[in-house]
Amino acid sequence: MLLLLALAFLGHLTIWIGRPLQAGILFTATALLAMTVSTPALVFLWFLDRRERESVWLFGGALVWGMAISTGVSAVFNALGSGVIALGLEMGAVVDSDSLVADLLTAALVAPPVEEAAKGLGILILFWFLRSEFDNLRDGLIYGALVGLGFNIAETALYVMAGFLETGEAPIAHQFATRFVFLGLNGHFLWTALCGAGLGIARQTARAWLRFAAPAGGFLLAVFAHAMNNSVGIFAVALLLVLMGHDPTGLIDVSPPQLWLAASLMNVLVQGFPYLVFLALLVVSARQERAVIRTYLADEVDGRIVLPAEFQSIMERMPLLGMHRAAFVGGRRTLRIANAQTELAFRKWHLAREGGDPEADPLVAAWRADILHLRNS
Repeated sequence: MLLLLALAFLGHLTIWIGRPLQAGILFTATALLAMTVSTPALVFLWFLDRRERESVWLFGGALVWGMAISTGVSAVFNALGSGVIALGLEMGAVVDSDSLVADLLTAALVAPPVEEAAKGLGILILFWFLRSEFDNLRDGLIYGALVGLGFNIAETALYVMAGFLETGEAPIAHQFATRFVFLGLNGHFLWTALCGAGLGIARQTARAWLRFAAPAGGFLLAVFAHAMNNSVGIFAVALLLVLMGHDPTGLIDVSPPQLWLAASLMNVLVQGFPYLVFLALLVVSARQERAVIRTYLADEVDGRIVLPAEFQSIMERMPLLGMHRAAFVGGRRTLRIANAQTELAFRKWHLAREGGDPEADPLVAAWRADILHLRNS
């Protein structure tokens, strides 16, 4: 952690040293605007997490990791990679378009593995230190998406600031048109969710080989999708702008709505496969969660921990992505009881996989006590 914090500090130092106060104000205002635009994505993730609600502090921590730590660490290694590529082009006697070629190669070859690794480290730390809050595939998808969303917020503000320092004009509308194509449900949100899914699968599987293969596969899929966006995606947007009658080298002259249209079409065409994988994993996680809740609460139906009417609702009226109907009858109190019941079911599931005894486990006893306390309060 100290090493990562030091790297992040160094990265931000290289970004911010010598910048005028006006640039900092612009960055802050853009970041706040980006966070506001990200509200639909945050609401979507909060909805996905409602069966087993995580702490608000944990939600915010994952978001802040993406904004502050991942961007700082990425800045260091992106700069190193860009320097190596520029030096290689210079030694290879590539002339005239060195800067453009170096930027394109950095975006396609350096940024995807560097940025996905920097974001993935945040998910890995949650997986490592907060295993009781990292239960399954669904948690991996949610934590990954939160880290990616935070990264996108900060990166958008950094690019707006860089554009302002270079040209004197802040390209806010153009940056938002390309980076918030679907109000944040795209780009880093999608890629890091896939990276987190690999760790989520590792958390819930009993197969030793899959515990190693799933995180590696999730990371490689995230890097591939990111690289496709930064290579094929860039050319696809350029081609679509040409078809619209624009010069792709003069993006500042393209209206934000037309740029958004080109970027959204590119996301559908180039990022279609990652989106399908994300949706498939979401359905798989929903079915798995529902099966765990039904299986491991069946022996808790005693009129105290789980009421017969609640279990009947769990068996008959639990939608794929939501809570069963009985969880809402008593307002906030019954929702908290339903969340505690889900935590109890997940804990018993993990114990069954690890060979533990639920009746001797202090966490199982604690969740049962919480449920009884909520019923009596």
